Amino acid sequence: MSFKDVKFGPHESELRFRLIHFWEARNVRTKLLIGLEMLLIDQEETIIQGFIPAGRMDTYLPHMRTGGIYRLHNFFGSNNKTLYRVSEPSVTITFSSTSVLSDLEDSSVCFPEDRFRFYGYEEFNAACDLKGDLYDYVGHIKLVNGQVLNDSLVVDEAEIASTRRVLLHVQTHDGPVMKMYLWDKAASDFGERFKASGGTASVILVTTLNPKRYGGALCLSSMASSRIFMDSDVQATRDYLNWLNSNLDVAKRVDADVVTKTETVTIGELFSYMKQADAKVVAWFECIATIGDVVHGSGWYYIGCGGCHTKATKGPTTLMCKKCGKSDIVGVAQYLAKISVYATIMTRRFCAPW
Repeated sequence: MSFKDVKFGPHESELRFRLIHFWEARNVRTKLLIGLEMLLIDQEETIIQGFIPAGRMDTYLPHMRTGGIYRLHNFFGSNNKTLYRVSEPSVTITFSSTSVLSDLEDSSVCFPEDRFRFYGYEEFNAACDLKGDLYDYVGHIKLVNGQVLNDSLVVDEAEIASTRRVLLHVQTHDGPVMKMYLWDKAASDFGERFKASGGTASVILVTTLNPKRYGGALCLSSMASSRIFMDSDVQATRDYLNWLNSNLDVAKRVDADVVTKTETVTIGELFSYMKQADAKVVAWFECIATIGDVVHGSGWYYIGCGGCHTKATKGPTTLMCKKCGKSDIVGVAQYLAKISVYATIMTRRFCAPW
């Protein structure tokens, strides 16, 4: 029996499929375990969602592995959920009390390893905040937690474990730059994969993303079902990486209107924002004011990391960077000075690099 023939109700037929992925389903408020959700694909490349109730997980979970090929006897075709769907069919394959799952060995049938459903900016924008189907994204990384992608970029895994979040700015070809929030496991998986690449990974594919608006800008947010692929992991990332390497001039074009929201504020409002507890996140401001004075005797400098510009630490024989985690860095002098600026009746002092 193929997936396209599955209807609502009990079935005594046999299904044959590859298990692409599985993840825990929990109540959003209470975090109570509801069951195990799965993404399955059959020989006709049809993807369907599967579900094992929490009470039956111990029976099947020990025998399940990502990428494994199985046969399933006896199951129930239940209605697919309407919110945050990961597959197109209207039914979900639910394991019942009489279901029998076993390995499919020596199969002459070829089962695809995966299938993606890609969306671009226009499609994600149209689906924003609708809580509908979750689609996949592939593109290249522009920023990681506000830092420009370069050879010296190091992702702080301790910070990811603490915040359980990574903020990426991503772009597909020469399209608009978008913000992508990776949460929990998706964030830690990104940190591990980026570190394993030596900090050189540039292409990213993330599955089942939820398009939302934060601060008026379109953002893509990972879900419990999301998976991370980079550079040469799968054919889709390899194809994009080939395009990127052949079109670097195109990829460098930036249309940032999607992720920026222009607001005019006074110097007083800017300082009020900086005093807020949640103002520790990276934020960029364009300040248009009149320079009143350069504060004499205020200039100073420090030796910073040549990569992230964090103040370097002096080791026994070398300079070290705590942020990058490197014990031998190239130090670069960072010079700063205080300037006094004013706009109408408000006057403030800023530290300016030079």
